[in-house]
Amino acid sequence: MKQNVSRNRVLMAIALTLLGVYALMSFLGVNSSLDRLQDAESDLVELNRKLDDIRQLSSAPRIAAFDLELPDAILNRITDAIRTAGLPADALSNQVPMTPQRVGQTDFLLRKIEITLAHAPLAKIVAFCDALKDESTGSVVRDLNLSEPKMSGSTETWRAQMTLTQMIFSPKSDS
Repeated sequence: MKQNVSRNRVLMAIALTLLGVYALMSFLGVNSSLDRLQDAESDLVELNRKLDDIRQLSSAPRIAAFDLELPDAILNRITDAIRTAGLPADALSNQVPMTPQRVGQTDFLLRKIEITLAHAPLAKIVAFCDALKDESTGSVVRDLNLSEPKMSGSTETWRAQMTLTQMIFSPKSDS
């Protein structure tokens, strides 16, 4: 009987030891899971921050100049675009640069230049708009309105009004 009691105590000690080892392993597993969860949480916070940056960048202009283009430079670029498009020199009816306006609460200014072309074939109008685009100055034709179609021989011509926009990076002052 003594031997049975001793044997039961040894078995109980082994069982308690195994239970303790199991509890310790479970505790370590929980701590490891907690560490992984905290790492995942910090990764999620960083990912959300990066997603916010991407959303902010996606709404920012894709091209922008660092300086406001001078009116003479704009007129020279318009003249060059007329030549590149194969339009006659008198094709430019009007060009009116507007005062730059801040784009919302951003660090960008937007200047619009209203341009009117006399009657010209559609392909040459498109070539003119393409020639006006200049990423180094942040310029692109945004709006194009065609009106008053006419037949000139076998060619259809249009009066074209467009808005050339120039995006300028201009950080807001903190004052």
